[in-house]
Amino acid sequence: REEARANWQGSGDAGEGAIWFPIATRLGSTDFTGYKETTAENTLAAIVAEGAERTDLTAGNSAELIFPQTPFYAESGGQAGDKGVIAFANGARFEVADVKKRAGTLHAHIGTLVSGQIRPGDTAQLDIDTVRRAAIRSNHSATHLLHAALRQVLGPHVSQKGSLVEADRLRFDFSHPKPLSEAEIDAIEAHVNAVIRQNA
Repeated sequence: REEARANWQGSGDAGEGAIWFPIATRLGSTDFTGYKETTAENTLAAIVAEGAERTDLTAGNSAELIFPQTPFYAESGGQAGDKGVIAFANGARFEVADVKKRAGTLHAHIGTLVSGQIRPGDTAQLDIDTVRRAAIRSNHSATHLLHAALRQVLGPHVSQKGSLVEADRLRFDFSHPKPLSEAEIDAIEAHVNAVIRQNA
């Protein structure tokens, strides 16, 4: 833990590390349940706003919320974090615009409290945007299909160098010594579409 804290501070994000490492030490890591569920009920564990941990949050303010468990996917490996809504039992509503990992272990739900007031200990219903999640899942699968098609058409030397997976698009970075020809692009597209049409 001390080594991780030192590395974080040396990265230029010392301010963030000073906020998030004590929270991670106190709460432990977030349990991600989103592979099995798209909604969950949980208790708010921490609020971070304007660079500090807060004891409450009022409507109109932006913050990052931490829960012990969440179905919200945090941005990782080029795949975008989930969006959605957190509806509190007291009637407050928090709109999640993104989810990122903090201190390597916490899923921070980034967004704005659009109504009500919240405090740590409040219970809430966490609901991801399932339509967006399905689109991201499809594009994530498409990156694997694209990689396989590139290797079939261009050769086994093709390797993934990066990717971006959003709800409306994907980007796949790969190694190849020259630009693709129109014929190669058509063949790659045909390979990918043939697998998609199997509807496996």
